[in-house]
Amino acid sequence: MKRLSTYLIISLALIKTIHAQESMNQEVRVVKPYEPVISDAFKISELPKIVDTIKVDARFEYEITPVQHATGFKPTPIKAARLISEPLSKLYYGYAKAGFGSYLSPMAEVYLGSKRSENWRWNASLNYHSSNGKIKNSAGQKVYAGISDAGVSFSASRFFKNNTTIKADAAYGNYINYYYGFDPDWLQQTNTTAPLLKDDIEHQVMNIARLGARFETNHLDSAHVNYYVDANWQSTMGLNNMGENILNVKSSFDYFFEREFVGADIELKYTNNSGLSDSINAALFRFSPWVGAFGNKWRIVAGVHTVFDQATENYKFYPRISMHYNIIDYFLIPYFELDGNYEENNYYQVYKKNPFINQTLSVKPTDTRLNLTFGFRGNISSKVAFNAKVNYAQINNMYFFVNDTNTLLRNKFTTVGDTLTRMRLLGELSYKTSEKLWLSVKTNIYKYEMGSQMKPWHLPTFDLSINARYRIQDKITLDVNVFGIGSRYARSFDENNQLVAKELQGIVDLNISVEYRLTKILSAFAYFNNISSVKYYPWHNYPSQRFNVMLGATYSF
Repeated sequence: MKRLSTYLIISLALIKTIHAQESMNQEVRVVKPYEPVISDAFKISELPKIVDTIKVDARFEYEITPVQHATGFKPTPIKAARLISEPLSKLYYGYAKAGFGSYLSPMAEVYLGSKRSENWRWNASLNYHSSNGKIKNSAGQKVYAGISDAGVSFSASRFFKNNTTIKADAAYGNYINYYYGFDPDWLQQTNTTAPLLKDDIEHQVMNIARLGARFETNHLDSAHVNYYVDANWQSTMGLNNMGENILNVKSSFDYFFEREFVGADIELKYTNNSGLSDSINAALFRFSPWVGAFGNKWRIVAGVHTVFDQATENYKFYPRISMHYNIIDYFLIPYFELDGNYEENNYYQVYKKNPFINQTLSVKPTDTRLNLTFGFRGNISSKVAFNAKVNYAQINNMYFFVNDTNTLLRNKFTTVGDTLTRMRLLGELSYKTSEKLWLSVKTNIYKYEMGSQMKPWHLPTFDLSINARYRIQDKITLDVNVFGIGSRYARSFDENNQLVAKELQGIVDLNISVEYRLTKILSAFAYFNNISSVKYYPWHNYPSQRFNVMLGATYSF
């Protein structure tokens, strides 16, 4: 029964639905996609909280009681700082050099020396150089113009811990020169034939022996007196029993106060010679006390220079003043100097200036009565330095070289003395960037006033020297040397045997040397001398060698 009732209800519902569909007749148009809309949801934003009706006011009272806490600290040791210095360059015991050049010119040198030591230092040397070629003389003839220089030397120093040093040295030299210079006009007048071969030309042989000793102190503080005592003996021996012996003892001391210093120089020289035109057996004594003071920018020294010559029984007295003021810290320093000197002219000193002198020549002492200098020196920059000064001198018995007319060929030199007033202007300039490049220029301009002589024989109106060195990567070293000498005058005679002044032309000589280091101990070198091949006369009737070359090598061991 229930089932039947259920079926009836469902059937009636279906019939009603079908009837409703059949009666609905509507048209629906959609013009855009359907956009559903969701209403906003409003939520409660307040957070839940607990409301307490009891309030408590918290108040605190407290005290801080300081208590030292025991702690321990142990610092870590710090190592001392060490300065690392550059390694010292290696020193070699010896150095040898040998070469051979134009005009049959061999050359050899050997140097020996100690290495670094706090107690000792010694060195020894051996050298030889000769030239055996021929040179065209004034008449165009080839004449033998040989020279020979040989020598050996040794020196040693002992250093003590009390700042004292003892030194000793010994040396021996042998020098040979040939008198190859002749005046063709004189030979023609006298109908004399000039010798041209080696065996026919007269020569001079000089043997020099020297012994020396020295004791000195080297205190760095002002509480000690620094001094030295130097003694040396020199013997000069030549042909025809010519001989000269000189014993020289010198001493000097100085003592510094806070800004003052005092000192003195003492010298005793004894000369004994034989075989000369004027034999000497006498002593020369010098005593030169001085005082000085200095400040941050200035320095002054004042004293006297006294000399007593036993041979002439002359006593000389000269003032000695030196003042320097540093205007701009080492960039500009004006200076002033005033002094004088009495110089004994021994044979060896004169021979070193002119090796063609007469073997019996004797020269009287030279007295420089006044020597006045004013100049400026300083640095233009860290690389450029300069020096400029003017010098005024009054000299008695200034000696000049002239041809000896008492000899047959007139190819030897003697001297004549005269009073001389000389004005000299000097200028120096040096430039150094590093060890690779170095340059220096120096020139002198002279003006002379003579007493009785016609001209200042063989003295130039000016001289000039230019020296430069350039190193390329420690492999190649290039040296350039230029020197010039202005015109000079030589004493000569005309066809009537009247004295005349013969002008000697100026000299300009260019020399270049190149050294190539093959290894640290072996190198090769080449010297090019008188590149312009100029024929000039260092001394009257004595021409020099023209362009010449020398090749060689060096070795360190």
